[in-house]
Formats: sequence, structure tokens, C-alpha cells
Amino acid sequence: MGATAGIIIAVIIAAIAIIFVLARTRMARSSCSVPLSHLKCNKCGTEFDYAWIPGASLTSLRLLNFRYLMCPVCKKWSLFNIWNTRVDPETHHCAIKVGPS
Repeated sequence: MGATAGIIIAVIIAAIAIIFVLARTRMARSSCSVPLSHLKCNKCGTEFDYAWIPGASLTSLRLLNFRYLMCPVCKKWSLFNIWNTRVDPETHHCAIKVGPS
């Protein structure tokens, strides 16, 4: 890998980090909370909450309304529908929480 490829990779990583920070800043300024989804692993059955930022994902693979995530308990990857499983963060409480807070 040449020096040019290394520079390109560094620029891509910096751009992703800037987008992530801007998304967090925008959500904080708009006084809305981070969306929360209540998910259940289809491999081990563990239920957990996943806090997510729309348009940003550094720990998962985004696929429209779905994310390919690793279960915090069994450590196996599964596809989760984070859009249809949203819950109110003010009233919903779960013992296991994953994602930004």
C-alpha cells in the first residue's frame, strides 16, 4: 500500500468522524433525545436496548431500517429492525443498554 492509499484512508476516517460529531451536535442542539430501540437477539434470546443516531453508525452495518449488530451477551451478529422497535427513552427501562447515551 502506497503513501497515497494511506492518505486516502486517513481522509475517509476523518470525514466519518466529522459526520459523527456533527450528527451528535445537531441532536444535542435540537433538544431531542437519542432514539432508542428495544431489541431481542434471535440467537440467545437476550433483550437489550440500543441507542442509535440516525445517519451514523460506527459499531454496526446500516441497511435501511435495519442494522447488523453484535449481541452484547452472546457476541454473535444478527440483523435487527431498529425502526419498528423504537421505544420512548423517558418511560422505557431495560437492564442492558448499548450504543451512545
